[in-house]
Amino acid sequence: MWESERFTPADNKKYMIPNRAIMYTEKVLSDYGKKRPSNEGLVYWAGRKDVDVIRVELVIAPRTDSAARRVMTSPESNMKMIQVLDKYDMIHLGQVHSHPGSWVDHSEGDDEYAAFKINGLLSLVVPSYCKDGMMPIETCGVHRFEQDHFIRFTDEYVSDHFSIEDANCLFEDLRK
Repeated sequence: MWESERFTPADNKKYMIPNRAIMYTEKVLSDYGKKRPSNEGLVYWAGRKDVDVIRVELVIAPRTDSAARRVMTSPESNMKMIQVLDKYDMIHLGQVHSHPGSWVDHSEGDDEYAAFKINGLLSLVVPSYCKDGMMPIETCGVHRFEQDHFIRFTDEYVSDHFSIEDANCLFEDLRK
């Protein structure tokens, strides 16, 4: 597989992620990983932006069609996610999905089948079906959609611009 280019944007953005958002995300992705056979999993992150501070405040577990090497959502599932955003008056910040092995770049399928492709949206790829969790966050592939494709941040950018804070977070489970 190919390695994606990595970049360090010249920006002052700060991404604030509550430890509860990490906990909810790991739980959902681990649920998919525990299926037999193991499946890729997916959650959406939502919250608010205040100039250069992006704060995750909500984890949404959408209904998916998943398998060992793919996870997708339907238009109906995405509509329900948008209704949840409206309910809480929040914006979509990105997605987090798992991969089967240690490779955390975006695959061609990840690029093609991402339900939302809007400049600035995050896409985190968690290794090993989240078997070992997603911390430290540099173990994940952290990407942002820029200029019509996903570009992976350098580990240095992630270390400097992403903070895990001791804070609560909302959770909406739409999988049932």
